[in-house]
Formats: sequence, structure tokens, C-alpha cells
Amino acid sequence: MRMIIRRNNLHKREKIMLRDFWLLETYFGETDAAQYVEEVVRRYGSEKVGAALKAGHLSVRTVFLRPGEGSALCTLSESGRKAVQTSTPEDLPV
Repeated sequence: MRMIIRRNNLHKREKIMLRDFWLLETYFGETDAAQYVEEVVRRYGSEKVGAALKAGHLSVRTVFLRPGEGSALCTLSESGRKAVQTSTPEDLPV
């Protein structure tokens, strides 16, 4: 029984993370809503971010702002947008 509860909580937390990305995109646009991967992992945890990446709801892109190592940015994918838009209000607390 504990495992089922944990999975449901994780699922809801992932939806909250996706909703947060979607809200940022709504207000600032897709490009400006991109966040550093390190920040996303720190905010939501590596398990949730990894699950969202594996499910294809988030994508990671490397941006080269200057010569050398690039910065990895996390963005909401098309399937992530669909997952948020098809969620019911009960799934996504305000």
C-alpha cells in the first residue's frame, strides 16, 4: 500500500512541475521559460526530473553562449504541454 501512495504522490508532483513550466511559458514564452537543469533538479528533485525526461515531458538542450562548455537548459516538450492541458483541475492544485 505504501508503494501505491508514493507513486501517486510522485505523479502529482510531476504534474505540478509540468504545470509550473507551462505557466512560465504562458507568461514569458517558450524561449524565456527555459531553466537551467541544475535549478530544476534542485527545485523538484532528480527523481521527478528524471521521470519527466524519461516520459518525454521535458527536454534538455545545450546552449553555447560563449566558447567552451555550454549550458544545459530544460524546457517543456510538446507531450508535456498536452499532459498539462488535459489534466483536470483536481490534479493540479493552484
